Amino acid sequence: MEIVISGGKVAPSTDEITTPQAAKARRIANFLPRPELLRDAVIEHNQDDNTTSIRFDTTAGPIRTLLPVAQGFEFHIIHDSDTGPRILGTFRGASLSVRAIAFRISEFLRTRGLK
Repeated sequence: MEIVISGGKVAPSTDEITTPQAAKARRIANFLPRPELLRDAVIEHNQDDNTTSIRFDTTAGPIRTLLPVAQGFEFHIIHDSDTGPRILGTFRGASLSVRAIAFRISEFLRTRGLK
């Protein structure tokens, strides 16, 4: 499932978002190694902030993996809590395949008991 945030409003995506970040997010989500992650993954396109992330609903609340805005930057794993967003971890993924990135996301959530 994909959603778009534009003008502060959240709506399901009806049109294909064609940015490089959106394509990479789709490829990463397709390689998530565990069925519960694959089933619960939501690709979120925030057009207000010009970001794309993969969101999971976990036992601790929503967790987003924010894709880097450009080559050479880091992936951020963010917890959206009542007090605001908090970065839980980061990793470099410029040289990693989408399969390896999906595995890292899965292991991050699994080892912390989030999913």
